[in-house]
Amino acid sequence: MKNITLLLLLISFACKNDEPGQAEVLQIPFKNNEKKIFKEGDVFADNRFDGARLSDFSKINDSTFQATIRPENTPVNNSPWYGFRLWSNRAIDISLEILYTEHRHRYIPKISFDGSKWDPLDAEYYEIDSVNKKATLFLQLTSDTLWVAAQEVISSNQIDSWLASLEGAPFIQKIEVGKSVLGKPINLLKINEGEGKQTLVLVGRQHPPEVPGGTIALMSFVETVLSGSALAMDFRKRFEILVFPLLNPDGVDMGNWRHNANGVDLNRDWESFTQPETKAVRNWINQRKDDTKRNYCFGIDFHTSYSGPYLLVIDTVANPINAGITDNWIHRIEQAWSGQSLDIRPRSQKLPYCYNWMINEVGIEAVTYEEGDEIDRETVRKRAAIYATKLMETLMEKYP
Repeated sequence: MKNITLLLLLISFACKNDEPGQAEVLQIPFKNNEKKIFKEGDVFADNRFDGARLSDFSKINDSTFQATIRPENTPVNNSPWYGFRLWSNRAIDISLEILYTEHRHRYIPKISFDGSKWDPLDAEYYEIDSVNKKATLFLQLTSDTLWVAAQEVISSNQIDSWLASLEGAPFIQKIEVGKSVLGKPINLLKINEGEGKQTLVLVGRQHPPEVPGGTIALMSFVETVLSGSALAMDFRKRFEILVFPLLNPDGVDMGNWRHNANGVDLNRDWESFTQPETKAVRNWINQRKDDTKRNYCFGIDFHTSYSGPYLLVIDTVANPINAGITDNWIHRIEQAWSGQSLDIRPRSQKLPYCYNWMINEVGIEAVTYEEGDEIDRETVRKRAAIYATKLMETLMEKYP
């Protein structure tokens, strides 16, 4: 496949770090990765799978190789996603340098032997060189394929499979609400078991590398709401749940660091709505705002950061929405965590983020749910289950 050069220059909001509020900048399109097998002697590497990112692969000496990783375009948040496979004609121990151009290493390498089960690489098998902006991995290769990635690879097909596994119940419906830049479906999971008037909105995976919060936590959250507990069954009869589990399928499958296929950060597009993905959600939500049978009551946008877990909320002093749901939910979570305080990070209500759009335009309380890059995945799942349980309790008390 020939290199595909993105031809469209777009004005959009970009963020170079975890702090919000960056000015408008011109996005510079970058050549997409050519899907290919790289061969250096007996050692092979490839990027021919959804979620891969490998720009170049070269041999430095008999036992040292270099994987070059470039972002989809610049400027871009320092979320240097990488994903590739390695194998060799003979058993060999190698040093693999992961080199980023102007960016620094962020994610602990994850490895897999089947592309499904992933584990962090033990600390003794990698080194981080912050001065030269690279990481060195010490790997043993054989003829069996070794997968290496920044986080677990969870592609759009895998998320579709998860959605399909939930569709058996008569009160669960998958709806295509729009198309991505490259024509992939933007799906909605609609959970509606009763006649309750209140609707909860969940959004996931706007940023491709944000697997722990954007996908793993969201899945656990939804599965808790769909569980057979008395609380969950009562909640589903009194509340409708709308789940947009994968807002950026193109970026996820292209192995992008941050953006969609047009080179735009979707979580900076909730004011101008230049992209089909954000438009699809906005249009679907807005068409139901005047439905007297349904009222939106709360929203969560799922993400991942360096320093998570925490909740990103608007400044409560400036908050015109005074339903008290967020405060009560936080209190219940802290009680469930044996009195441990939850990290809360207020942000301006004027920033063009998804949760701010839900507050400013939909007229509901909403938060960004941030997990941490390297939090143990079982902890991520357990935390999400507690958050879901405590939100169900909070909403049922608020809307008896």
